[in-house]
Amino acid sequence: MKLDLPYGTGKIAVHIPDDSCIAWPKKAPPLLNLENDIREAVHNPIGTPRLREIARGKKDAVIVINDATRPAPTEPMLTSILEELKSAGISDKDVSVVIACGNHRPATPDEIRSIVGNEFAEKLKILNHVATDTKNMVLVGKTKVGTPVWINSAVAHASIKILTGLIAPHHSAGYSGGRKSLVPGVAGIETIKAHHSFPIRQFEPMCGKLAGNPFHEEAVRIARLVGIDFIVNVVQDGYGTYVGVVAGDVEKAHEAGIAMGSKYWNIDLQHKFPIVIATPGGYPRDIDLHQAQKALSTAEMAAVPGSVLVLIAECREGLGKWKASWLREATHPRDVIRRFEHEGFTEGHTSKDFMLARALCSHQIIIFSSLSPDIVRNLFMTPASSPQQAIDEALKLKPMGPVLVLPKAVNLIPRVKK
Repeated sequence: MKLDLPYGTGKIAVHIPDDSCIAWPKKAPPLLNLENDIREAVHNPIGTPRLREIARGKKDAVIVINDATRPAPTEPMLTSILEELKSAGISDKDVSVVIACGNHRPATPDEIRSIVGNEFAEKLKILNHVATDTKNMVLVGKTKVGTPVWINSAVAHASIKILTGLIAPHHSAGYSGGRKSLVPGVAGIETIKAHHSFPIRQFEPMCGKLAGNPFHEEAVRIARLVGIDFIVNVVQDGYGTYVGVVAGDVEKAHEAGIAMGSKYWNIDLQHKFPIVIATPGGYPRDIDLHQAQKALSTAEMAAVPGSVLVLIAECREGLGKWKASWLREATHPRDVIRRFEHEGFTEGHTSKDFMLARALCSHQIIIFSSLSPDIVRNLFMTPASSPQQAIDEALKLKPMGPVLVLPKAVNLIPRVKK
């Protein structure tokens, strides 16, 4: 059968066996009035008093927002939050907005305007979080497992601490949003290193998993230690449509948002597959290999050991901020696993080296992209000259199939029955 797959800003046609299983995210009806739904969620929080009650008698507040790599309706969220704070006596001049850059680069002035809108960009105090700027970090304490909690000083010192964000599937945290805006969003590099390394980071992909996921559980502990007062999160389906809004407690509201989105993200599979064809879902999900790798994490969850994974991702910006230095220096992907066990997360995004090496140790990966064949081979993957060649090669290696296709892999959570 013919199938059009997302690729960059367009689509690319392939032919797959007629008995292939194709798993798309379920489509949701869009919210009719997003601004009103945000206001309603803020006025009716889950697990906390109303924000104006929390803020009454306090002198200032901080609002943490997403950076440009994780687009969210930040402007209407700020509008509703500021209305609540103002009703409690906290004026806009006493509010700081911190961009949760994590270990990403700071947002540019143009990006800040696109995130918050021109009016808020002019009148609010907006700060970029820089994880390596130790002078602007505060050591709040340590968790029970020993993670040092270094947090942006503007967040640590604020009387009211508010997180905003977007809830969607995430390959390590289970789901984005909630506590993730704090860690890694506004955490210091030493905290990120500890949180993103073993044993807190789990070896296997953890998409859709909260219970028994230390990556999530430790982030919640840190949020409680820091004293997060309130969150406002929107929920997206797999097509970028906003399907819900939650506000309130950092844990309870987040879980309510996950329940809203799960009926659109979850796919039930009877078994795992020897061939999995995955795309991240087009631009910007496949803008570079740093982002596109997330599709492989989803594919791993649906693949039997020794399977063939086919990744179809444009990668117009190459590897992106990830340099893949460990993979380039290795003689086998197992070298990267051992190195990550010893050194853990570094500022060079070596957790990406680990995650790709993990997939390569169990599966053969064929990729069609705009990356040069030499780069692909240096990363222990097999380059294909066309998407069809990639699929045909997989069928030669596993002629009995069957084939699973994940056209929007990063927006899916496979639930395998057997």
